[in-house]
Amino acid sequence: MTKKLYLMRHGETLFNTQKRVQGWCDSPLTLNGIEQAKQARNWFKANDVDRQAIYSSTQERAADTARLIAENDKIKQLKGLKEMNFGIFEAQPENLLPKMRPGARSFEDLLVPYGGEDITKVGERVCQEILMTAENDPAQEIIMVSHGAALWGLIQHLDLAFPEGVTFGNCNICLYEYESGSLILRKVIDPLSKKEVVL
Repeated sequence: MTKKLYLMRHGETLFNTQKRVQGWCDSPLTLNGIEQAKQARNWFKANDVDRQAIYSSTQERAADTARLIAENDKIKQLKGLKEMNFGIFEAQPENLLPKMRPGARSFEDLLVPYGGEDITKVGERVCQEILMTAENDPAQEIIMVSHGAALWGLIQHLDLAFPEGVTFGNCNICLYEYESGSLILRKVIDPLSKKEVVL
C-alpha cells in the first residue's frame, strides 16, 4: 500500500539569520521560525494531512518545529534524520566553507578532510532511517522534520532530478510516496508561499 511521507526542513533559526554553518551544532528557532512552523501546521490542517505520526531529528530546531506541527509533545526523535556534520566549519560563517567543484550539486566529500561528512553518506543514513520507519509505522501519512543538507543528501543518494530554481527554504516540504521499499518524490511544497512544484 502506498504511503505519503512529508519530509520537511525545520523553521528559521538564530544561526540561519547570522549566516553561520549549522550542522551537528544547534541554535534555537527565531520568532519568525516559530511562526513559519505554525504556518506549516496550518498547511497540513488545510490539506487534511494526518498529524498522528510525526518524527524529527534529535536536534532542538527540528524537534521544536515538529512539536509546533503536532501541537503537542507526542513526537518521536530519530538520530538518522540528523543534519550533516560540517566538521571544523560548525558555527563558523558560511562564507568560510569550501567552494563546490564545478558542476557539482553539493559539497560531495569536500568536508571529510575537515572532520565533516560526505553528503552521499548522509543521504544514505537518512534514507535508511526513513525506509525503516515507513515500513514499521502503520500510519498512511507520516511527517518527518529534518534539515536542509540531510534532505538534499537524500535527493543525491536517490539520484533524483530536482527542478532548476527551486530552493529548499525553511519549512519547505518534499512529498514522497513510499511503496515496497521505494521512495518517489512527487512534489516540493512551500507552505509559507503556498507554492507547489509537481514533479
